[in-house]
Amino acid sequence: MDFRLLQLRLVSHVRARVRNGEISERGLARIAGISQPHIHNVLKGTRLLSVDMADQMLRRLRIDLADLFTGADGGASRPEPGEAGDSRLVAVLDGWLGPEFPYPQTAGHERYAFPVAALELLCAPVAARLAPDPLREPLFSDRSVVLLDRSEQARSELDEEGYFALDLGGRGAIGMVRRAGRGLCLWVRQADVWQSIPLPDRNPLDLIQGRVRLVVRQL
Repeated sequence: MDFRLLQLRLVSHVRARVRNGEISERGLARIAGISQPHIHNVLKGTRLLSVDMADQMLRRLRIDLADLFTGADGGASRPEPGEAGDSRLVAVLDGWLGPEFPYPQTAGHERYAFPVAALELLCAPVAARLAPDPLREPLFSDRSVVLLDRSEQARSELDEEGYFALDLGGRGAIGMVRRAGRGLCLWVRQADVWQSIPLPDRNPLDLIQGRVRLVVRQL
């Protein structure tokens, strides 16, 4: 069990209460101290739930943190394939995602188990294994597995808060992307700058292959 999974389960729990009419989105936004459009996007899964927001929800809605473990002991880094109830198998791209490898375009026979809460709102999920990359954000450790949403909507929402899987023409990458006029810029952490991405005769959605929804670190 990791913190991101707890966040996902909290969002899933709160979403169910909104659907059941126990609380409105407006009331939830007031509790979390954010705008209603923001909480709407959190419930849709297109915005992240910060630690402060999560604490406010737990306290004000009287949700016991232990309930979010749903019987888990907190020691597992990922559900095992075939584990019943709260996990589902997702196809894994055939290859490695990293600067030394071409972007993997097709899924092979391998499957990886992710929490159902992480998949609830995804239209086109796929998993990818990360190759070593010294320039990547520390969040994405070597040989981690990422859950990607490949839907056109997810790939089009460049909000500078999310990370995306990128096909940079001969190599794969994970990074933050934003629009710059008719082009795109990639965040370069080491230089602390946004770097223009050349797009000769390429549709931006051919470059942006998926939005990262979950990272599972391999032990």
